[in-house]
Amino acid sequence: MRFLLTAAPGLEDVAADEAREKGHALVATRPHGYGGLLLVEGGEPAPLLSLRSVHHVAELLSEGELAGRTLEHALSALLPLDLPELAAGASFAVRVHRRGEHAFRSPELERALGARLVARYGAPVDLENPDLLLRVDLFQDRFFVSRQLTRRPLSRRYPKVYAPPAALKTTVAYGLLRLMGVRAPGRLLDAFTGSGTIAIEATQAFPGLEVMGLDKNPRAVEGARANAAAAGVTGVRFFHGDARRLDAFEDESLDYLTANPPYGRRLGRQENLRALYDRFLAEAERVLKPGGRLGLLVQRRGWIDPLLRKRPALRRRHVRVVELGGLFVGLFVIERR
Repeated sequence: MRFLLTAAPGLEDVAADEAREKGHALVATRPHGYGGLLLVEGGEPAPLLSLRSVHHVAELLSEGELAGRTLEHALSALLPLDLPELAAGASFAVRVHRRGEHAFRSPELERALGARLVARYGAPVDLENPDLLLRVDLFQDRFFVSRQLTRRPLSRRYPKVYAPPAALKTTVAYGLLRLMGVRAPGRLLDAFTGSGTIAIEATQAFPGLEVMGLDKNPRAVEGARANAAAAGVTGVRFFHGDARRLDAFEDESLDYLTANPPYGRRLGRQENLRALYDRFLAEAERVLKPGGRLGLLVQRRGWIDPLLRKRPALRRRHVRVVELGGLFVGLFVIERR
């Protein structure tokens, strides 16, 4: 049995490693070059539903290539499906996820494919709570058809009481923590905590870790506390403070430091971001223990290496680009010497 998993583009390998730990063999990450997807096989689906780095899990039914990019070409390629549950009277819905140039829109294919399946099986359509959620991923000429097993994203772990526009997804937070090599016991501070996503994820994923979150916006601190309560997390502390002046922390007192500072473009800030990053890195150099690690998400990727050259006790261990809501953000793991 093969499964299609969706993840944040740029973190597919993190999802693959996590799936392997659950007993599934990797078939491909970014199959045919399409970011945000991976294919695994073997094992039962239940362990995949507990992955922290994945948005959706689906059982792969078929894959192939379109002979053309019209609606009829798509229907001809997709309709050889054998769906015995529809023959038995199960309800269904179709969801199309499409990238590339086609002579139709996603809703048109959903309606047309749904109508053909109704004509073939006589099965009822239920857009709200279907027995079968048929997922179609189209990438230019390539298609994947699967039975989606998740009805809401696995990244939506808890209801967010406080959700500012630039709030980070839990899957990205987990990917950052995993690439940092976070382990318990230890002390972690999430600077620029915002809605508290990284701090809450660290508390849930790494029991025994002492986790704190800091933000200079009092509303964000209260919002992060509300989100932690909604998540049922009690072991994390949020407090007001400035990441440029971590006066509450002694020298070499933290094992881990995380930061998702303002990107500037998305938040519309006019502050000097380079100076903000520079001052924060100076504090990171001071408060991290030797061997401690900083996980950093920044849009201005080109600034970080020049700033690190001013901080001889800090060295970059890893960098990659992750797509976050249409923005291409640098993910850095930096170690204190």
